[in-house]
Amino acid sequence: MSGMEPGAMEGGRMVMVMKGIPFSWFLFGFVSILLLSFLFVEFRGTGKASRMRFLLFSPRKRAFLARSRSLQPFFQGMMGLILLGIVYAGFFGSRVLNIAPVLVWTIWWALLIFVIVLLGPLFCFACPWDGLANLVTRLGGIRVLRPISMEWRFPKFLENLWPATILFVILTWLELGYGVTTNPAATAAMGLAMAIGAAAAALLWSGKRFCRHFCPVGRISGMYANFSPVEIRANKPAACRTCETEDCLNGNENGYPCPVGLSLKFLDDSTYCTMCLECFKSCRRSNVAFRLRPFGSDLPLRRRVAWDEAGLCLALLGLTLFHGFTMTPVWENFTPGGWSLLKAMAVRWGTSRTFNFSVAMAAALAVPVVAYFLAGTAAAKAARVQNTGEVLRTFAPSLLPVALFYHLAHNLMHFAMEGSSLVPLLSDPLGRGANLFGTASYHYGALLSQPAVWMLQVALILTGHIFGIVVTHQTAESVIGTEEIDARRRRFLLSLPFLLLMILISVTGLGLMHMDMNMRVGRM
Repeated sequence: MSGMEPGAMEGGRMVMVMKGIPFSWFLFGFVSILLLSFLFVEFRGTGKASRMRFLLFSPRKRAFLARSRSLQPFFQGMMGLILLGIVYAGFFGSRVLNIAPVLVWTIWWALLIFVIVLLGPLFCFACPWDGLANLVTRLGGIRVLRPISMEWRFPKFLENLWPATILFVILTWLELGYGVTTNPAATAAMGLAMAIGAAAAALLWSGKRFCRHFCPVGRISGMYANFSPVEIRANKPAACRTCETEDCLNGNENGYPCPVGLSLKFLDDSTYCTMCLECFKSCRRSNVAFRLRPFGSDLPLRRRVAWDEAGLCLALLGLTLFHGFTMTPVWENFTPGGWSLLKAMAVRWGTSRTFNFSVAMAAALAVPVVAYFLAGTAAAKAARVQNTGEVLRTFAPSLLPVALFYHLAHNLMHFAMEGSSLVPLLSDPLGRGANLFGTASYHYGALLSQPAVWMLQVALILTGHIFGIVVTHQTAESVIGTEEIDARRRRFLLSLPFLLLMILISVTGLGLMHMDMNMRVGRM
């Protein structure tokens, strides 16, 4: 595979080594981060978030597709067929050559973040797991006023994002520690488990509790969608303020209640919206708009940030950096005699790889969390803000651009270097020697040259850093305000520790990109 060198065998998998960005590129990125932080942002980072919006279609005109009862079932049905194919291939195909892991981890999982950045939580609209839940509770998509549900009382302690955050951590452990990404049967089992979980939750509780509280894919999509340039909002907020029925929330004969419990009267960010379009159907005033806006318009969040939301922001940052760290030789070195963290733990403690991975993962995830809490505590003390917890919650979304663009840079590498492996598997998805489309013998190299990948990775890291610093300045202004005599000084003192933390995070991201990467390319 172009851009990679042969490595070693690990657990039946071939490990190829991809060279990291050259030191000169790392140095350029490092200097750029410092300059952008202290020069560009000093003059431009304190501006107000743009309120410019462009209406893609008016609520009353050209919205017939959004009101269509068959549009979402059609796309969910198509995605459901793909899911069935993945499950079948994973369970009944070859363990050596199989389309399931490649389609899920190299294509869908890698490109999902790019889709969110450009189109918001579009995957939620076409989600096959939610499609199955609709199939069993809405009689196959037929319009029923009251979906089938046992309507159990939902546990109060689960009415937050902690379940999704915990499942995201478990998913990462399975992906990186258990090796799900190269295991067809395990990949199929995970996809099937998500579908069963969504359907079971819909049958047990009213509404889409799985979507709002449990689904890590949906909650990652929602949190990152605050950066995307699309939004669903009230076209005229004044019309919503005088609405007494709140049909967008409660539903009516034209549309179901909002599956995640949102009302357009109060909706001001994209964290929970799943783009189901039911509000277009139920709103009697035709006051729902689908609009384009500048990137990052929902950041900072213009409401009180809860601890579970702040926790998901920190998890996104920690887990994305952790993904990159686990691919470096420092984490695991397959060269005979080479040092690595997991090797040293095994030699010193005599413990299994699974135990060592779990302990090291917990420690690696704790580092950015502790660093953030130290920065927040220092910021509150320096700016004389009494409520340190409020500072910690409020500034957490400012980490999203940094996490998001490192996530993009990391996924770009996977897709560019491994994406072409899908072509031969399209003709032989089960690995049984078929050649359905005549491409089974085609083996392309990398989709992008290595220098092109390096350039894009550095550009993405710098872009995320700029947005992160801008959001930090805007958040500081929302906390301190502009009325006090020394407000400017206090805003600077409040944002400075977070500025330094973001420099450290961005440089760490560049450092990970500079290191060689172990690319596990499949079972042998």
